[in-house]
Amino acid sequence: MSGSAVLSVPQDLKDRIEQAARERNENPSSLVATALDLLLEAEQLQVEEVRRRLASRSDKTLSQERVAAWLDTWGLKEELPPPKCE
Repeated sequence: MSGSAVLSVPQDLKDRIEQAARERNENPSSLVATALDLLLEAEQLQVEEVRRRLASRSDKTLSQERVAAWLDTWGLKEELPPPKCE
C-alpha cells in the first residue's frame, strides 16, 4: 500500500536526497521510503534487544567487594570459590 505524505526537511538534506536519487537512477520518494524502512527496522531490532535483555535480568545481585575478594585469591592455593548471586 502506498500513500503520500509531506515532510519538511532542511534544503541541504533535500539536495542530498535528490543527488543520491540521481546517482541511483531512483526517484527521491522511493529513496526516502527505503531509507526510512531500513531505519525503522533497525530501531525495531534495537527495541526488541533491549526488551530481551530487560526480561532476562533477575533481582539477584553480587557486590563488587565479594567479587574483588574472590579475584584476589585467583592463582593461590587457597583460591575461594566464585561468589553466588543472592
